Amino acid sequence: MKLPARLRASSLGVKLALLSALVTAVVVAVAFLALRASAEADVRQAFIAELEASQRGLQQLQDRELRLLLVTSTVVSTSPTLRAALQTRRVETNAGLPRRPDLLATIQREVARLFADLDRDLLVVTDDSARVLAAVGRSGRAGGAPRMGDVVTLPAVRYALTADSATADSGFGVLRARDGSAPFQVGSVAILLDGYPIGVLVLGERLDRVLPRFASSPATEAVVTIGDSVVAPTGGSSRRGNPDFVTARVPLGLADDGRPASLELARSVTASLHPLTTALGRSFMLAGLLAVVLVGGGAALVSRTTLRPLARFVSFLRAGATEGDSDGVYPRFETPGAAPPAEIGTLTDAYNRLIESLSKQHAHLRQQVQERERAEQALRESEEQLRQSQKLEALGTLAGGVAHDFNNLLSVIMGFAEISARSAAANASLREDLGQISEAANRASGLVKQLLAFSRKQVLQPQIVDLNHIVSGMEKMLNRLIGEDVVLQTQLEARLARIKADPGQLELVIMNLVVNARDAMPTGGTVMIQTRNVRLDERYERRPDAIAAGPAVMLAVTDTGVGMDDATRNRVFEPFFTTKPQGKGTGLGLSTVYGIVRQSGGSITVYSRPGEGCTFRCYFPPGVEQRRDAALTAGGDDSRGHETVLVAEDEGQMRSLLRRCLSSRGYQVLEASHGREALEVATRHQGRIDLLLTDVVMPHMSGKELAERLQQLRPELRVLFISGYSDEAIERHGVLAPGSVFLQKPMQPDDVARTVRQVLDNGYA
Repeated sequence: MKLPARLRASSLGVKLALLSALVTAVVVAVAFLALRASAEADVRQAFIAELEASQRGLQQLQDRELRLLLVTSTVVSTSPTLRAALQTRRVETNAGLPRRPDLLATIQREVARLFADLDRDLLVVTDDSARVLAAVGRSGRAGGAPRMGDVVTLPAVRYALTADSATADSGFGVLRARDGSAPFQVGSVAILLDGYPIGVLVLGERLDRVLPRFASSPATEAVVTIGDSVVAPTGGSSRRGNPDFVTARVPLGLADDGRPASLELARSVTASLHPLTTALGRSFMLAGLLAVVLVGGGAALVSRTTLRPLARFVSFLRAGATEGDSDGVYPRFETPGAAPPAEIGTLTDAYNRLIESLSKQHAHLRQQVQERERAEQALRESEEQLRQSQKLEALGTLAGGVAHDFNNLLSVIMGFAEISARSAAANASLREDLGQISEAANRASGLVKQLLAFSRKQVLQPQIVDLNHIVSGMEKMLNRLIGEDVVLQTQLEARLARIKADPGQLELVIMNLVVNARDAMPTGGTVMIQTRNVRLDERYERRPDAIAAGPAVMLAVTDTGVGMDDATRNRVFEPFFTTKPQGKGTGLGLSTVYGIVRQSGGSITVYSRPGEGCTFRCYFPPGVEQRRDAALTAGGDDSRGHETVLVAEDEGQMRSLLRRCLSSRGYQVLEASHGREALEVATRHQGRIDLLLTDVVMPHMSGKELAERLQQLRPELRVLFISGYSDEAIERHGVLAPGSVFLQKPMQPDDVARTVRQVLDNGYA
């Protein structure tokens, strides 16, 4: 190990002894050999060294000011109130809006709050055009500070605004006071928002407070110049060019008028040498005393030099231990210049290791907190979607329960209206009245179907279909429906996978979505229908009402309309919810779409923002092509017959309608009000019974059980089921199994007669 390194690592006692011996030797040598010339040269060199140390001290002060500026800028940039106010101010200024006093007052209050924690005389915040938005000064120290609305012409401010935001550093300068008092030494740094400057932070201190730090000795003078003019202290003068003074100059940056500002330090050689000159005359008499004094002074100097790192470390702990921010960044202790003594180095290294450990623990804890917050947010969103789904399900259950009784009533109204219309062929007025009754009943039937579609309880007839074929087939009709001021466009994937769904219900879905899009564009626009093969990931599967992850077929309808806010979007599938004026809509269109898509095994999502249009996306699982029995084929237009039909229906009016419908076409009709009675009627009847026309849900015995027991007695018996209940109730009774023939109420007499004829002719049972 080299000697300098060994000395730096040695203990305090060794250093103190070595320095004491060295100082004693120097004092004795100077006492005998000192001459004024050499002393003057030594003093001049010492002054130069001290002034250079003062220069370094000022540079260190600027470095501390820079760190304070960066920390303060970070605090300002992370202040939500100030960031929002500055951003709002910038947007309003760019838009040419007048100044808002309340906004400026908010900025002033926030800047005053931040300034209260700073030991500086001036804090100014400007906008991105260097115009003062807020200025706060220390009482009694900020006279002549910029006022609100002034434009700061300081080059450092312009630099902060024009420098690259990714590498922008602060600049320093001198800001002159408006009232002619002492100027401010200021530093400027940009306030960044998303990497772009939205203002400048100017932090300053009066120079008449800074100068005493560098002119502590009576023989040392410190002045501040701007160009060739002395601006501080008032009445001071420059000593440059005076041979009696040793001078040094430290740049302070540019002043607000563009001229360079400097701190000039000067020390008088004559004034400093006067005590030494007197002492040299008495050097021989006072040599011994002088040696003791110098040794003591040397020991004190050694102690001060050795203990200075420790004092700096203690000051650091007092002033910086609370600087750890919310990001877990804690200040490390860095020793400027040479390495500290071994004892102090061990202490500071232990402190830095502790800080590194705390920072890592803080980062780990913060990561855990963030993960928990994300999980809680996802849970809240899922709970809200689940509540919405449960609410829709409850409304659907209510709608499905009402449908049965309503379908029975509609069947009776529609059936007897049609029979009466045929009987009143000669009475045109009566036929017209009966036609109005039939039309109203048909409209009510459509409303019931919409309710059942929303509640996902209607009876569907799914089959493997090509969604592109359905969209193409509806294109002409949709163009007529939306009007000339709306443009309909389609983007259909060429090799689209097929899906399993009821084609009629898919047409209803597309029509309702397009009508909804048209209503959202009162002044015209564009409706886009898209089909695409997609693959859904596991994140989509975790959503409520979502289909399984994997391949899917997407149907999307997009408009360029007014869009909707979050509150409307959350209720868009609720039945009877509408944003249209009263009388313009039932509020069942989108709820019907929702019910059909869900009942078809798919899912639906909506994306919209106010003013940005709306997109509905329906996702269906790909369908698997299966072989199936041939559908019922029409046996011609003749629905008359002579066969015997047993009608089992618990609703008296419905039973009467079926009897009249069939008997008027030549069939022999046997009636029963429930299953047990139907068994008794079939047992008593001696002739052939060709068809059982039975309701699915009846007292005492279900229609399925009745059919099974009668087919045991009469194997040739064919069965036709009818019901006004939803498919959920029908499935519980097993009627929708393959091979079953079913008619959904409400139904027209002609439909009943035609289906009876088809079942009898084709042999379906």
